[in-house]
Amino acid sequence: MLDRSEPDPFLDSFTGLVAARALSTAVMLGVFEALHERPYTASELAERLGLDPLGAETLVTALTTLRYLDEAGDGRVRNAPVSERLLVRSSPESIATFVGEQGDLHWQVLDLLPDAVRSGRPYAMHEERRGEAERWEAYIRGLFEISRPEHEANAELVPVDDPSRLVDVAGGHGAFAMAMCRRHPGLEATVIDLPPSAAVGRRIVAEEGCADRVSFRDGDVFELGLGDGLDVVSVFNLVHHLPEERDRELCRMAREALRPGGYLVIGDSARPEPGEPVSEHGAISSLLFYAWSHSRNFKPSEIRAWMEEAGFADVSLHRNERSPWRVMVVGRRP
Repeated sequence: MLDRSEPDPFLDSFTGLVAARALSTAVMLGVFEALHERPYTASELAERLGLDPLGAETLVTALTTLRYLDEAGDGRVRNAPVSERLLVRSSPESIATFVGEQGDLHWQVLDLLPDAVRSGRPYAMHEERRGEAERWEAYIRGLFEISRPEHEANAELVPVDDPSRLVDVAGGHGAFAMAMCRRHPGLEATVIDLPPSAAVGRRIVAEEGCADRVSFRDGDVFELGLGDGLDVVSVFNLVHHLPEERDRELCRMAREALRPGGYLVIGDSARPEPGEPVSEHGAISSLLFYAWSHSRNFKPSEIRAWMEEAGFADVSLHRNERSPWRVMVVGRRP
């Protein structure tokens, strides 16, 4: 009998693998969207979506077993409540793009993992794949969906008074910039990001009704610079894509760009500190980012050290209650 106190390599390498691909496939094929309309049999779904009948029946069986679909009688299935809430695109809590199209991107990145670990050659999306517009749409919209519930709380943790200028580095979808603008009526924000990311971000910000407060500058922050006299510099989900020396440089750039009393905010997934409970997500996502960019997640103590070495004071660490592997580190320029 299997010892449940041990990891199960069969479940991790086979069951979990197929379950993840079944879920992303169902989202991309429109299964949950169709079942949002009404219950269907597998054969009706195949006709409705133009699928192979055997493939539709097998996929429906897997999704029902995984409890993303419920039996609806007469051989039909419907979306389970969790699927209605999270996997239907019109839901306000939807993470369908993150699970579907961005999940498909993760699959492609991880296909290169054995070679990346052998050779150190990453997927290099930011450096070499800027023309893949569909991938960038999935990437940035997926990040917007998965981080959307966090940024109002993140904005509350920045103790700045009446800010007027914020620069969000690699802010992509603009969610943190928008949350800060909603919290501070006099604030105008600029997102600096690579052109394919900024293109998606402009659409998201316009859809959210914030285009008059949040603008974009296309380019690499290390080439464009940050400006000066800023109240807040924010950096979310970037440091795990950069080598550590670049992260240290970015902290120094932020200190020079901020006015006295301004704040640097770094938010990211974190590796566990020695002796603390292991965060599976923090450790496992680090491997994805290694394959993606030849970097990794950093410990909160490492991020704090960069900021203190750059001259920031009152550096504080905040863990995300919803996602405890996520941290936000805030420092003040004296």
